[in-house]
Order: sequence, then C-alpha cells, then structure tokens
Amino acid sequence: MNAHKVFHPAFGNRPERIVGREETLDRLLAALDARPGDRERATLITGQRGMGKTALLLELADRASRKDFVVARVTASEVMTDEIIECIQINGAQHVKGRKPAVKGFSAGALGFSFGLTFAEGVRENYGFRVQLSMLCDRLEESGKGVMILVDEVQPDTAQMRLLATTYQHLVGDGKNIAIIMAGLPSAISSVPSDNILTFLNRATHVDLGPLSLGDVGAYYASVFSQAGKSFAPGQLDAAVEATRGFPYLLQLVGYYVLSYAQDASVITQEIVEQALLSAKRDMVKNVYEASLKELSDKDIEFLIAMSQDDGASKVADIQNRLGVEKGYVQPYRARLIEAGVITSPRRGELEFTVPYLAEHLRSLRP
Repeated sequence: MNAHKVFHPAFGNRPERIVGREETLDRLLAALDARPGDRERATLITGQRGMGKTALLLELADRASRKDFVVARVTASEVMTDEIIECIQINGAQHVKGRKPAVKGFSAGALGFSFGLTFAEGVRENYGFRVQLSMLCDRLEESGKGVMILVDEVQPDTAQMRLLATTYQHLVGDGKNIAIIMAGLPSAISSVPSDNILTFLNRATHVDLGPLSLGDVGAYYASVFSQAGKSFAPGQLDAAVEATRGFPYLLQLVGYYVLSYAQDASVITQEIVEQALLSAKRDMVKNVYEASLKELSDKDIEFLIAMSQDDGASKVADIQNRLGVEKGYVQPYRARLIEAGVITSPRRGELEFTVPYLAEHLRSLRP
C-alpha cells in the first residue's frame, strides 16, 4: 500500500480520516439543526499549527453540504467577502433552476437575479456584500438550503473581517439561515483590539483543539497498518503511537514514514519506527517550529530556550534563575507565550511546551 494513499502529511490536505475529533464535529454540526441565530452557529476554532484546524474545516464543509447547507470555504484575505459570494453562487447554483428575478424586498427586473444565483447587473453595481449575501440566503432558503461560511487562518483585525462580522450579525438579526465557523492561531486571536470584532469573537462558541487521545491514535494505527498487511514487532505499535504525542500533524508524519520505510517489510521493527520519528522531526522543524518561532521576539525565544533545559515541566523560579532576572520580568513573557499557544501552565508555578519536541529543537539552537 502506498503511504500517500493513507497518510497526507502536508498542511492544507484533508487526511483519509479525521481521528479523535468526532465529538467536536458532532457538536459543530448539531448547531445546524438549531434555529438561525443560535450561539452555536458562530464558532471560533483555535489551535497551534499542526493541530488539524484546516482538516476539520474540510470535513465540516463536506458534512454540512449533506445537511442542506451551501458552503463557502475561504482563507482570510483582502478579497475574502468577494470569494464568499462567488463560492455560494457556484456551490449553490445546482439547487436553483431557471429565471427568478423577484427577491424578498426587491422589485423584479434590475434588482434581483438574472439566472440561477447570478446577480442582475443592478445588484452587482449598486449593492455591497451585506445585501448580496442576504439575497443569496433568501434565494437558497426557497430551495430549503442554508448558508455556511468557513474561514481559515483568521486575521481578525482587518477591514474584511470587520465587514464579515457586522454582516453576519445583521443577517442573524434578520433571521437568515446562516452559520459561520472560523479557525485561527491563538496568537492571532489574542491580539484583537477592543472593538466590535472582539465582541463578535467573544460571543462565538470557542473550540480549542488540543492533543488527540493516544487511545484514538493507537486504534487508528492498528487498523490502518493491518489493512496494509503490516504487523508491529512487540512494543512498536505503542512506540509509534507515543511518538505522535497526540499531535495530529505528527500522526500523519509518523504514519507516513513508518509505512514508507516498511514498504518491503511485513513486520514493523524498532529501527523502522526510530527512522520514521527522525524524519518526522525534520519535517516538524521546517513546517512548525520555524514558522512558530518566526512570530516571536528574541526575548521570547530566550525564555523558551531557558525552559528547554528541563525534560518535562519547568518551574518558573528555575527559568528566572537561568535568565538572571526578577519575577516581575518573567510574567509578561509567560503570559504572551501562553496566549500564543506555545506553552501552557499545567500547575501553579510550572510551564511546559504545547508543541511536541520543540524543547529538543531549542536545545539544538544553543551555542
């Protein structure tokens, strides 16, 4: 079995199967059965790189389409609202047939649709995003369809995000059958200034993607490798599962490399698992660590390097001593790095990394 057919260790790809997120998916999709305007219909998903945010949105798009929703999936950009309109028109066209120029609140003729979900010239020229999206919602509702907007890589403090947020709130107030799910890095969300965007995000349901259950990872690996005709030497299934640390991107990387290195073998040995983990770590450096550290200041990285000297959780007092600073100096860096999702505080006075093997990488950066 070709490793590419089972595992997809590249950002933006949809894996063969979403592992360990069924409860989250069920919760998000259940909101579509609630009445328009329900709080659960506006959701913000946060998680570090590699936690599976994009994969979750791709799965949601597919499942929502089967629940009578027309989906517009976009990445946050300067033309995001235009793309949302275009996606709804393209994806919803199959549900609307023939000419029907009259729309609620609009006269037939210049205002309305010329064909299907294509706007008449007057609408394109004279009305903006809010009116156009409202019209699409009305037209699709006539065919029993709702609208779901999925936004990846959210950058909240932008003109486009402000327009989307205010438009969504207006349409909810008008009773439109619409839902919105956004996904972004914790650092991007935490930097939002105090304005209407912050209010909108705070009112949304929050879903923080944490590590997967190792039990779920183990069950998935056991099934996949059995179907591939591979068995694990004693203890090596557990070793491969432990190597992922419950990190979805590592699940894909480790699985991909194990299957690649075991291509000509029927039994997966310790050597194969160790080779796979080394290759997975190299990919983590390029695709996760470098991108995450690039967003941090030199002082932030100094703080993390001081933490990396510990094998497990670090005591804040030890970090202070290594940096040669007072307690008050540490607190702003601690708070900022927790907001960024790079570290967490499992217990009072202790900190640990959220990204697997990052401490090991940071130790390699020390002179």
